[in-house]
Amino acid sequence: MKQNLLLKRLSASDLTIFEHQFRNTQGSKQKAINLDKAVFLDELYPNLRNRLATGNESLPVQLHIYGPGRAGLHSQLRKILLQAKNIRLNGEFIRNPIEEEGRYDSLEKDDLVLMELVGNDAPSIAKMFFISKKSEEDEGLFRAFMSAFGKEFSGRKALIVLREAELPAIIEPLTLPDDHPVLDFIDREALEDAVQGGIEGVRKLQHRRRTRGISHDELQRAKRNAERNGRLGEELLNAWLEDQVGAGHFGDYLWVADNDAVAPYDFKILDKDGSVLRVIDAKSTSGDFKNRIHISYAELFEMVRGQIPYDLYRLYNIGDILGSFRVAENVGPHLKSALELLESLPTGIRSDGISIDPSILPFDIERVIDLSEPEDS
Repeated sequence: MKQNLLLKRLSASDLTIFEHQFRNTQGSKQKAINLDKAVFLDELYPNLRNRLATGNESLPVQLHIYGPGRAGLHSQLRKILLQAKNIRLNGEFIRNPIEEEGRYDSLEKDDLVLMELVGNDAPSIAKMFFISKKSEEDEGLFRAFMSAFGKEFSGRKALIVLREAELPAIIEPLTLPDDHPVLDFIDREALEDAVQGGIEGVRKLQHRRRTRGISHDELQRAKRNAERNGRLGEELLNAWLEDQVGAGHFGDYLWVADNDAVAPYDFKILDKDGSVLRVIDAKSTSGDFKNRIHISYAELFEMVRGQIPYDLYRLYNIGDILGSFRVAENVGPHLKSALELLESLPTGIRSDGISIDPSILPFDIERVIDLSEPEDS
């Protein structure tokens, strides 16, 4: 999955996407954030040029908004479209969350937003961290980004593309609180792996956090995020399966895990006579498809020894209403040797599970689940 990192210096008109700034700003009120056409189309998504050329089509995007400061996740659905010859992130106002009155009110001209656009042919998720120079918690971060990239901004250029390796070099030397959400931009996938017992995630964090370590609160937050991703993935897949039943692809299905959280699979696919055709396990991540998949011993045993074909659905880059997935059917034969190896461990020793590289399984093509409401014609 393609992931693009960008840094944008906010203009006064960009800020009018926020309700407070819209109502308290004189001049241009575009209610959108400009995404430089030369960057967005020429450099990142040239295949979208014809699709957006008429201005009659838009791209639904799930926004994961963080900041300013230590403000956590705030999800919104917006759209990217061609408007007034500019590519813009548009839609309704972004309002302060009810429980965070005034969250975005301090943002002003020349503040920054760090963005990650996720998607192959088109971005389906935009992760945005707003950095306010007025925020005590963002002050060092703002200076670090401006020191590294300030000279690249000009009156005609407010959006620049970053290399992934540049972020840790800027963020890691700062003495940020452990729960500062900008850390998710560099440690999110390692933390997700680590809280599920992944040795690769642990080693990566130990290397990156040699002096800072991982706090208990940060680890708990990562666990909650992993649990949330698991539930979101199941909900998205549930909606997709419901559509498949409606289209007549199979008789019915059961969301097993909704009633039994320790079941060795999440869904049963049923024939029209009620017999079980296949079982499905949903493995979800907010990150990339290539992230390692964690499989419990109970799941592995069912995959290999069970009598019903066991399919693995990998959901990735998931949000509240958007996500991508690929399917590996009947994975048991591919993982038989792994189960046999675990069964051969000395008496008294038992592994609780394994983590695998998704490339070793026969995953098919990418599909997209989009639960956004269709636009009015």
